[in-house]
Amino acid sequence: MSIVSNVQTKKRIPFLQLAKTIIATLLAWFAALWVYPNEQPIFAAIAAIIVIQPSINQSLGKAIERSTGVVLGVAIALGASLIFGSHSWLVLAAIMVAFIAGWLFKFTPGTANQIAISAMLVIAIGSATPEYAAGRILETLIGASIAFIVNAVIVPPVAIGPSQQAIAELGANIAEVLEDIGSVLRRETSYEVLSNINTRARNLRPQLDKAQATLRSAQESLRFNVFKGTHGKDLDAQQLLLEQLAVLVTRTIGVARGVRDNYDETVIAEPGIAQIAEEFMRSGHDLRLLVRDAGLPAMKQAHPDTQEMPALTEPIRLSPPSGYNWILIGFLMENLRRIRDEITGTGD
Repeated sequence: MSIVSNVQTKKRIPFLQLAKTIIATLLAWFAALWVYPNEQPIFAAIAAIIVIQPSINQSLGKAIERSTGVVLGVAIALGASLIFGSHSWLVLAAIMVAFIAGWLFKFTPGTANQIAISAMLVIAIGSATPEYAAGRILETLIGASIAFIVNAVIVPPVAIGPSQQAIAELGANIAEVLEDIGSVLRRETSYEVLSNINTRARNLRPQLDKAQATLRSAQESLRFNVFKGTHGKDLDAQQLLLEQLAVLVTRTIGVARGVRDNYDETVIAEPGIAQIAEEFMRSGHDLRLLVRDAGLPAMKQAHPDTQEMPALTEPIRLSPPSGYNWILIGFLMENLRRIRDEITGTGD
């Protein structure tokens, strides 16, 4: 990891968030300056900067975290000053007490750090009198309140786009693996090809984790958001679809591994294997339609002439398999049934 990667990100924060941070800081500064004209409203500005977050819910959390930290930090600084007076070592002592208090009461790292910073600032730049301490607390509340209002009023962010993209990609990748499984059941296939399909199936798990994380971010961005009614139903539909896809990820991984471990080239001559292969192809087709009908973007369409209607399952006529092929045939039939039930919504 380079030094630059520790201080730079690949993606800038949205310009809107930058603008809101600047606006909230300016408003907090002048509002606190109006209340305390003889003080530098540093606490108000810091609170405004910290409280502006990507979502309103995160802003509320930071506002509570910041306010709690300031109140406790100022209280520690005031108590230390009243007991020990004014000494250079008092700053270090207050910082240590603040961290110990944060550890004892199991505060979040942000709150614990804020306690220490507030205690240090009050002792270092203030007179640590009750009046000064009360002023810094009120100043922080002014900055946090203004920042929260600014973030809530000025076009609240809704992170629904990334979740749509991630879920659509996951659905398309599951469908692609199912279709590839159907394809290899129609012809002689090398172990390397089967291993490649198995690897791509296993990679569905981290893709599922990513989709779940982006959906949680989208849901969080709607808390206390004035646009919650507009997008809430969309996120509910995404949640239901993602629950279906989570089951399909598990099923697909199991099938890909089972085909890799039990495949024998003689299986392609078995009666009924062509129909089983076709059903896996149809499952991929219908899964793409399921994703599309949920209002998500179509991803990786296998064929430009994909039919618009679901490819309904046809009865599969089987004869007793030869040798040990009955293991793979039975395994495929049972998993195919479960996959179809999950896609059509008829499963338990």
